[in-house]
Amino acid sequence: MIKAVWLTNVDSDILSSRDRLAAGLKRLHSLGFNTIYPAVWQRGFTLYPSSIAEDWTGSLVMPNSPFVGRDLLAEIIELAAPYKMRVIPWLEYGLMLPPKSPIAVQFPELVSIDKLGNRQRIIVASGKQDPNVWLNPCMPQVQDLMVDLITDLVQRYPVAGIQLDDHFGFPQELGYDTFTQNFFKRQRGKVAPIEHSSLVWIDWGCNVVTKLLDLICRSVKSVRKSCVISVSPNPLKFSRNNYLADWQAWQKMGSIDELVLQVYRDSLISFTAELNKPEMRSIRQQIPTVIGILTGLKTKPVDDRTIHSQITATLKAGKINKGDRGFAGTAYFSYETVFHQQLSPTIVARTQEGLNRVFG
Repeated sequence: MIKAVWLTNVDSDILSSRDRLAAGLKRLHSLGFNTIYPAVWQRGFTLYPSSIAEDWTGSLVMPNSPFVGRDLLAEIIELAAPYKMRVIPWLEYGLMLPPKSPIAVQFPELVSIDKLGNRQRIIVASGKQDPNVWLNPCMPQVQDLMVDLITDLVQRYPVAGIQLDDHFGFPQELGYDTFTQNFFKRQRGKVAPIEHSSLVWIDWGCNVVTKLLDLICRSVKSVRKSCVISVSPNPLKFSRNNYLADWQAWQKMGSIDELVLQVYRDSLISFTAELNKPEMRSIRQQIPTVIGILTGLKTKPVDDRTIHSQITATLKAGKINKGDRGFAGTAYFSYETVFHQQLSPTIVARTQEGLNRVFG
């Protein structure tokens, strides 16, 4: 069974030094974790030295960070090896960038806009402004950046795979830039729908993102066929309608090897409902399907009982029908909240007894 955790530098210091990383991996191993998803692409920079990123940003690694002068990814691989952990680097920001990042500032034509001309869209679901901008997956330069960055990583490091998450997509509110509108017209022979919540737009946009993933997959597999293409999106309907990311289509095309679904729910009823959807019963028969469980955020503590109940529900799901493969395991977001029940306003650690009961 896969037992995984995301490692990030947000509200966590595990990646900030080699010593902290070594201690963190030792703690994870003691609880039986066998897979880690460490962040390597964040806020428009790499957390490991990358000449590809340097060509685009002017920085070999994220500037003014604990990663300057280190090769974080090499450290992770070396320190995880004695524990036989799978190391699957996580490109956390995907196609998303801060608006003042070097790529967004120096290459504004690669950033898509909404129907009001805003680079920072108004999110339909919440009515709030997106704090980030999004690279346009229709643009050949954007495709080249993602393919080159990921392929170079796989060529240089003996990782088990790579992972793209819910930021690998194309928010449906975007696409009103001239390039995208003309691209749609060339492909479909007609003007794009005014309302981008239309099924025509969603189907077309999903195809754009799918083709980019296929480019990445083909390039990575040409370097190392065994390299796992892992994705960690939201549930299908939300993912497809809001981010034009159709992971069901990706699996049917053979472009992904592992699905880690983010099922971040407070209610056990709603959590279990996601696990029992038809698309989940179907995909777990085809590829390893892991359930992502939220162990907490800085502003959102999650208690031991909630986590344990979701783990139990995951292990039980799929065992009713004979021959059902069930889920391949669980993944937890993220390292810091695996070990701490609360991060703010004061830090409250989980007890060793609680850790053993929930994760042991």
